[in-house]
Amino acid sequence: MSKDLIPNGAWPVMLTPFLTDRSIDWVGVDRLVDYYAAAGVAGIFTVCLSSEIYQMSPQERLELARRVVKRANGRVPVIASAVAGASPESQAEAVKAMADTGVAAVVLLPCLIAGEGEGDDVWRTRVEAILAGTGNIPLGFYECPRPYKRGVSPENLGWAARAGRVLFHKDTCHDLDLMREKLKAVADTGLKFFNTQMGTLIETLDAGGHGFSSYAANLYPELVQWLSTNHAADRAQALRVQQLLAIAEHAINAKYPASAKFFVAQNAGVEIATTCRSIYDSLSRHDELPLLALIDYVKSLDLPVDIVSLATALRKSA
Repeated sequence: MSKDLIPNGAWPVMLTPFLTDRSIDWVGVDRLVDYYAAAGVAGIFTVCLSSEIYQMSPQERLELARRVVKRANGRVPVIASAVAGASPESQAEAVKAMADTGVAAVVLLPCLIAGEGEGDDVWRTRVEAILAGTGNIPLGFYECPRPYKRGVSPENLGWAARAGRVLFHKDTCHDLDLMREKLKAVADTGLKFFNTQMGTLIETLDAGGHGFSSYAANLYPELVQWLSTNHAADRAQALRVQQLLAIAEHAINAKYPASAKFFVAQNAGVEIATTCRSIYDSLSRHDELPLLALIDYVKSLDLPVDIVSLATALRKSA
């Protein structure tokens, strides 16, 4: 199975725009896809936790993936999660349904495959059954922290990578030593490893990692893509960019994903509302002011790439 299915670099965890009645804003979805593509990202990870998947119906999750694939139209690959119960049969059916939307790979959530009290042996047995029940569909793992956080051990990650079907891994352990162990376990396989901790991105890239897939890739996808592919060639600049992105990512932790929707709208001119189905629905002026200050500050900096404006990008492509 080709490594080219999952390019190296930035994989934004796609936000889901909603209208004020909380129905999906499909025009906003299209705008976000255009924005990510204009920023030159490696790919788009939709139907993930940032997409508010647990507040969607199964049909909505499939419709969202299908729409993102259609809008991307080959400009960037799209991957999406399978959300189902723990039984291998349920997981396999969800994988096949999501694969039918046209995504490049379907991402499994380890926390949905085995319960919090079940051991890695149970988890691995179920993954084996999922692999057996899903033909040749390319797969991935995302250590989703909801409903509980279940990491994939280096041993199990290496085993899955050697099986040849698991091509994407979004790691959320935030432990550099453990990430290095996992990277050793998947060396010389087709699996691509994506960090979610901006402060250690360069170190994981040095250790054989392939990019980044978390909040910062929504805020400054062009900078995350540059950093992921230039960390060795321009080390001093790369360290400065990583420091900036680590601060930016922390700035939207409060009231996420509404904060990220506001940031993308203000920073890149992507017309989407802050409406969410999950925890927070709106931002106060007190919440907005530091985000606006950050946007203005970053625009004043001498950066290795231009910050993408959707309107400017669309005019250039017209």
